[in-house]
Order: sequence, then C-alpha cells, then structure tokens
Amino acid sequence: MAKKQPPPSSSSKQPIPGIKLSSPQKATAVIEMLPEPPTIEKPKSIHPRHLLPLVPEGAERDVHSVTREVRFDARSMEPMAAGDEIKLKINTELTQPGQNSTASNVGEPSCAIAGNTVLYTGNWYAAISSDGGSTFRFMDPGAGFPNPSPQSQFCCDQVAHYNPSLDMFVWLLQYGPSTGGNIQRLAFAKPADALAGRWKLFDITTQLLGVPNAFLDFPDLAFSDNNLYVTTNIFGTNNTFGSAVIRISFASIRSGNVSAVPFVSMQLQSFRVAQNCGTTAFFAAHADTSVLTVFRWPENQALPTRTDVPVARWIGGNGYISRTPDGRRWLDRADPRISGATLAGKELFFAWSVDRDSNHRPRPFVQIARIAVDTFAVIENINVFDPMSATCYAALATNSNNEVGISYMIGGGPRHPSHVVGFLSGVRKDLIVGIGERSPLSGDGKGEWGDYLTVRRVFPQQTLFAATGFTMKGAGNGSNRDVTPRFVVFGRDRDGGAGPAPAPAIPVPTTVPPPAIPVDNLTTPFHDVNTLPTVSPQTAATIKAACIAEGLKDAPASMDIVAPLRLVTKPGIERWPVKTGTDRDTALVGKNILDGQKLGAGIVDTTIEDMNNILRPPDMRPETGLFPKYQDRRRGPVEFVVWRVECTVIAVKLEADGDYHLVLQGASGKMMVAETPTPKAPFVDSTCPWIENIRNARKAIDDKLIAPLSPQDFVQSGTMLVPRAAVGDNPLLQPLAMEMLPQSFVTPESDDAMQPTFASQVPPTRARITGVGFFDKVHGQTGVSPLNGIELHPVLKIEWI
Repeated sequence: MAKKQPPPSSSSKQPIPGIKLSSPQKATAVIEMLPEPPTIEKPKSIHPRHLLPLVPEGAERDVHSVTREVRFDARSMEPMAAGDEIKLKINTELTQPGQNSTASNVGEPSCAIAGNTVLYTGNWYAAISSDGGSTFRFMDPGAGFPNPSPQSQFCCDQVAHYNPSLDMFVWLLQYGPSTGGNIQRLAFAKPADALAGRWKLFDITTQLLGVPNAFLDFPDLAFSDNNLYVTTNIFGTNNTFGSAVIRISFASIRSGNVSAVPFVSMQLQSFRVAQNCGTTAFFAAHADTSVLTVFRWPENQALPTRTDVPVARWIGGNGYISRTPDGRRWLDRADPRISGATLAGKELFFAWSVDRDSNHRPRPFVQIARIAVDTFAVIENINVFDPMSATCYAALATNSNNEVGISYMIGGGPRHPSHVVGFLSGVRKDLIVGIGERSPLSGDGKGEWGDYLTVRRVFPQQTLFAATGFTMKGAGNGSNRDVTPRFVVFGRDRDGGAGPAPAPAIPVPTTVPPPAIPVDNLTTPFHDVNTLPTVSPQTAATIKAACIAEGLKDAPASMDIVAPLRLVTKPGIERWPVKTGTDRDTALVGKNILDGQKLGAGIVDTTIEDMNNILRPPDMRPETGLFPKYQDRRRGPVEFVVWRVECTVIAVKLEADGDYHLVLQGASGKMMVAETPTPKAPFVDSTCPWIENIRNARKAIDDKLIAPLSPQDFVQSGTMLVPRAAVGDNPLLQPLAMEMLPQSFVTPESDDAMQPTFASQVPPTRARITGVGFFDKVHGQTGVSPLNGIELHPVLKIEWI
C-alpha cells in the first residue's frame, strides 16, 4: 500500500513565493535563422558529466514486473485491427546536424508543435519549421543569445514545449560555468515570433533556489492548467545532491514580470513532473529501488504532499551493459533517473530505465509504474522489454483521448541503436521509425548514448503525438557528433494519423493474436501437419526472437568430427525419439507456448539465414557434444516449433540410420540440413503421430530427387556411394559389383532390402519445406549450419515450387 508521508522536512528548501526570475534581456532577444546548423570543430567541454549518487537498495516485492511485457522483431508486420494501426504523418530526418558534426550521440532531442510551427532542439543546435516539420531552418543557441555573464556560456541541455493557453513556445537552455552557480534559461515566444527569431529571456539561478554555487543539470518542462513547471537536478557543494521543481504562473509570464515558487529537496534526485496535469501537478523521484516517492502539488497550495509508493524492485547504476552487433557498448551512460511521466485520466505513468537481471531479464529495459491517482496504488508494473535487445530512455505524453504515447530507444544484440514510437495504453502498438546503421564510437573506453527523448501532444490536432529520436546512419565521419536527429508525428489511423511519411518505418508488432486452433490440450499431439495454420508474421518473429535469446551469449567453440558411415540396417541412437516424434514432449510441438504464454498453434515461416543465426542454448554446448538429459526431451523453444522455409535443395544423402539428408541453401548461399526418416519399423515407431506426414515427405523426395539417380553411375568412396563424376578417374575407386547395387535408390518397400548409403548433388530445386526444429550434434556433416547444428528433423511436408 502507498504510504502517506508528512510534509517535507526542514532539510527541503521551502518555496519562496513571488521571487522574480532574473531578466538579463528586458527587450526581446533576436536569434538568427540559418540554412544549416553551426559546425563544431571539436567536442565542446563546458563541464564534466555529473554522476548521480546510486539509488539505495529497496526491499524485495512479492509482485514483480510481469504484465504488459513487450516482445517484438522489427522485421515483421502484424495485421492490426481497423483504426488501431499506428500511422505516420511526418517522419523527417534532420540530416544537417550530423553532416556538420553538430549533433552528438548524447543527442537529447526535444520538440514542440503548434500548427505548422515546430521548435526542435538537440545538443549544440536548434531548428524551427514553418511547414509542420517537413523542412527546418537552424539556429545556433551558443551564439544566438547573449551570455548571462562573462563567466557563463551555453552548454547543450535544451528542452522545447508549447502551451496552447499561453499560445507560446517555451525553450529551456542550460548555461555554464562548470564550477557551479550556473543558469537554466527560459525563452518564450508566440509561434509567429518564434519563426522570426524573437524571444523573451528569463533566467533561473542557483540563488533563486537557495543553493548558491551548485550546478544545475538535466532539466525538463511540464504544464498544469495555470502553471509552467521546470525541473532540474542540483549538484551542490560538499558533495551534496538534490532536485528542484520550480512553479511559474502563466499570469506572470503573460505580464512579463515572471515570478517563481521553487520546491527543493536535497534528499531526492531527478524529479520529473507528469505531462498533462490539470489543477494539480504530480511529480516523482526514486526513494530506493522499490519505492517511488510521488508528490501531489495542487495549484492553490504552497507546498506539495508526499506519498511513498511501493513498486517492483529493480537494478540500477551509473551505466548499463548492452553490446551492439559490432561489439560496442551503447548504454554506459544510462542510469535509472525518471525519463518520462504523464497523467492519463485518473492514472499516472512514470518511466525509467533499469539494468539487466531486473525481474530476471537478460537485457536492460524500461520499467513503468502505472499508478491510480486517487489511492496511489500501483495498477501494474509495465515492462517495455525485448528478449534480444535493450530498451532505454522512454519519454511519455498523453493525447486528448487519454492515450499514452511513448518514444524510446532500442539497441544491442542484433540491432544498432534505433528509434521507436508507439502507444503504451489501450491497444499496444509500437513502430520502429529510425533504424540505426552503426553504433557509437568508444575511443575513451565508453559507449554512450542518451540522455533523454521527447514525445509531445500535437496542437491543435491533439489526438496526435510528436516525438524525437536519433540514429547513426551511413559510413560516418569518425566522430560521435554525426548522428541523424528525427522528427516524427504519429497517431492512430482512426484519429487522423494517416498521411505521407518521408522516411519509411518498420512496424514493430507487440500484441499476440488469438490462437488459430485450441492449444489447451497439451497431452495430445497433432497428427497431420496440413491441419496446422500458419502463425502470423508477428508471432513467428516472437518465436524466433525467443529462440535467438536462448543462445545470445558467448559464441561456442566448434570442432569437426567425421563419423563413419555404414549400410542402412538399423535406426540411430543419439536423440532418436526426438528425431522421430516419439519423445515425451511431442504433444507440445507446434503449440507455440513461450513462458506460459499461448501464442497460437501453427507453422512459423523463417529463412535459412535466420535459422543459422540462432545460437545453441547454453546447456547444449559445445555443438560437438552429446547431452543425455535431452535424449527423449526437447530443448525449447527451437525444438517445439514447426518451421517452414523456402529454399533450394542442392544435395541429398542417405544416412546410415535410414534418414534422407537434404542440404538446403538460402538466398545468401548459407546452408542447413533437413532430414526425413524411413517411415517404417524399426526406424520410426508406429506411435509417431506424424508418420503419414513423414511418409508423404519421403515419397516427395523419392519421386523428385531420388528416382532420377541411377546407381550404376555411382562408385564407392570409403563406405559411401558417390557419383563417378565426383571422383574423376581414380583407379582405386571402382563401381560396386552389379549384384551389390540396388535397382534404385528409392526407399525400398521390403523391410529386408539392402540399401547402401549414398550422397549426390542434385539439380538446384526450389522447395517449401516444413519440419520440426532440432539441434543435431555437429560432426562434419554436409551442409550443416556450423554454429548451431540446427535442422528440420523430421521433415513433415515438402512442396516443390
């Protein structure tokens, strides 16, 4: 239960009503509009990065973050309900900041939109648009406005917002010096004035907050019905830390005599005020790793009241571990400060990033507390989580339908840092709108990305959201200052979100469709693969992602072991029940159940390349080993899935255990194996539920690939028959005596017919092959997927295409 607390103690700074902000420019300051952003010749260093103290460890909770887990793959598309789709109106890349080395991989982009006017800010640059965000002109914040004092200069943190009641853009800019006593500057302008570069400037000083010589950092902006709220962290003298919320009335802004009421705590860090507040503002900070301290500040009260809210325990720190495809780290800068907050009806949403192993997850992810305003009880602990990659830096906002929009980053594992937008509430949808093509450089030993993104309500079309993000694209210029910022306007299709998108987006489905057939019967296997539907591409992506996640650790060592081959006389031994569908887990195959979640029975479409990239689970390594505990049990998720690939069959073998061994080749030339057992005793037990499917698949191979082969054209090489053309004129290799040769290599009907093993290339033959996943021992077999030994075994259906 939420625990009510008394008013803040005397260690918290008391509000000082009516203090006027310093106004260095009584007249309007004019900033020049530029066709392109300024160029940074070398990294600016106004101040060192200020690290927050670690959040104290909290108590373990009985309830963990188990709801609203988000798993997705950016390469797939899910059919969506009419009206619920995410549609992009604008998806604009601001290419010039990166080209001019003005943007940073610590991009911190922010935006605000009023009609066709868009204010966009990022590290070292700012931009404005008069056409709704399709094109931008640029501003140089460092040179555009006068410095507050000879010792102060602009440094990097900026936030943009728009308030329709004021009909003003509010632009926050942070200034040095690094030694403390710095300034958070506010600039105000009507849309027409913003387009003309005319701004009113007002400064928030450390003297105003009662913390002289402290350093103010990590600012943010939010509005209630009648007030603007500014938040900032405080790095005080003598190694003290705190945070402040400054309330500024609209009336004082309109009058030009801006005054503020500050609330300061030197016990908590990183206050974040919820967007979309009415007559009461809400803000929060972490008391410890399982307590969120939430403040309620009515507009008619001088002081906020505090409530400690228990949340699911998480793991934090200054820096998280996530490696991108090139082995670089991108979250060394991440920490658990609250990065997004919003009010939606009677519910508060607070978002922060947590480190791997929180809630037993293998990657860092975004945790969100959804809290009831009336009781301060946690409704649910939401995870924005991907099994292959880390998620981080979530920003939140609410539209006029009380839907919560989200903007965040995903990266690591198979992905470079990429930008995602979506709907957190209602029908959950996500969309990757910017795919990263490379990762940040780490010449200093660190891999940094951050610190915050923005999502805002669009005015006047308040059902839409505007969001910011950034990616690294192209070859790069050898710096970390060439990222590509992005401006995105999105909404539901039913709310007018449809429209042209200058840059295409990749849908990232997150909801699971209902099962196509019942899967509750987990004791009865399917008997005919033709009765299985094909799962949706989204479900297929989820299953593949789960399979990949099992093996995403250190790559295993491999070695080749050539096994001796014999005449076909008896079935195999190693994992033979699993190979022939007579194991103890057969009834669960094709049901697609992941971590207790029923995704719907069916066939999963995939590619040879995707199958090659699934590493073996840790307890099935090395790939050359044997694993007795899986002799008649399956290893999930791969071996519980019915996969289907389109491929080219390039070779066939008859193995000593009676299996047809097909070599499948994908579009890239990569290969894997598919095997079809001999569909009769003693090779396949009559209890196998798929024996008719195996028999039909075997006959398809016989008719298409085996029947055209003439045994008279083969010679013996070791203990195997191979085509004479494969060995040339070697006199040591002779044809078998005619009485030793079968009439045909086609599967004999007689149980006692002698069948020698053979191997042959076949004319490249296009096929669609359906079979059950299987991890085989890697021992030098032809066409093996080398890292994982993954196969389709048994093959249940072959369609020649």
